[in-house]
Amino acid sequence: MKRAIIAALALCLLASISAWAVQQPRVGRIDYVEGGVSISRAGKTIASPNIDDVLQSGDLVKTAGDGRLVIAFDKNTGMNGTLTVNARTSLYLKLESFKGQPKTSIDLLAGSLGSKVAKIAGTPAMAVQTSGTVMGVRGTEYEVAVSVNESILVTCAEGQVYCDDGKGEFPVPAGKVAEKRSGEKLRYLPVAVSSVREFRQKWLADEIGAFRADPGRALADFEKRYTKLASQFSSDFGPFQKSAVLKKWLDEDRSGAKVNPMDPANLRDKKEMASHLLKLRKTLFVFERVYYRVDEVLAIVEGTPAERRELRPGLTAGDFLRRVKAERDQLARNTALFRYAESLYASRNPDGEFIGEGGDDGFFGDEDF
Repeated sequence: MKRAIIAALALCLLASISAWAVQQPRVGRIDYVEGGVSISRAGKTIASPNIDDVLQSGDLVKTAGDGRLVIAFDKNTGMNGTLTVNARTSLYLKLESFKGQPKTSIDLLAGSLGSKVAKIAGTPAMAVQTSGTVMGVRGTEYEVAVSVNESILVTCAEGQVYCDDGKGEFPVPAGKVAEKRSGEKLRYLPVAVSSVREFRQKWLADEIGAFRADPGRALADFEKRYTKLASQFSSDFGPFQKSAVLKKWLDEDRSGAKVNPMDPANLRDKKEMASHLLKLRKTLFVFERVYYRVDEVLAIVEGTPAERRELRPGLTAGDFLRRVKAERDQLARNTALFRYAESLYASRNPDGEFIGEGGDDGFFGDEDF
């Protein structure tokens, strides 16, 4: 009987997630695609996307070593232009409303991207977020890369990009290249923008070389962080998943029920759900980056003597990597449910804003309640 109930709840969740995926705002469409590219949406994966396929808010885009994707922005974003997702890259797309204007966020988990955009009308915003730096794009042409060592490279060919690593705003104007290494401040590099693509490729290759020089040390750090964050995420996810408010919201979304944002019952539900979402978000923000960094080094370490390196007594690098692979699907499902709940929360706001939006601290804000 218990198994039957669990199965029924799982089917209910899958149906709700499918409905949610259809309702998300359009971020753009595929203008060009080659090689290995996948799009994950609501826990399901589109393994072979085609030209003109739609990209929605909340989509996870991944490219393989031979993959490349060009996205033409939808007019919903308030932007006219493209986003190029380079090989070995993972990122989330998010489109939301901020003070009545569209705000496009690109959460770069691993790899590199480039974009060339122009505003259509109004004051739309675009931002790229990495593990430790947020880039506000006020220019038209830029590139951002994140290495396996968590270093960041930012280049600007036109306009200006404003970087903030929590230590103050750092402008990267046209013709400049900036780098941030883990634990260090942003700094300019003497690089000609005309050769920036070649420089970026060499920079990424050098970063991999630095990782190969001592993979055991880096993996020991990843394992320690991964284990701690996985435990915290699991601890916070349990109460969230069992929440009566979450079940209510799933049922309402599946049935197409209209919700009055100013209903006192809705305000109470939002307050309860906000506490769950903020806890999960703060952990997941770091956890996903550690996971994708480990996922990135799988191809570097697997099948090499580094697998036999002991990270701590009784645990080898190979043991750790096999654990990460084994937990991959469950993490994807849990993450999909969390992002679904975030979307349901936003739909219950009068202005459609996500939880935490609108404050100076952006991602970690709690101004909504």
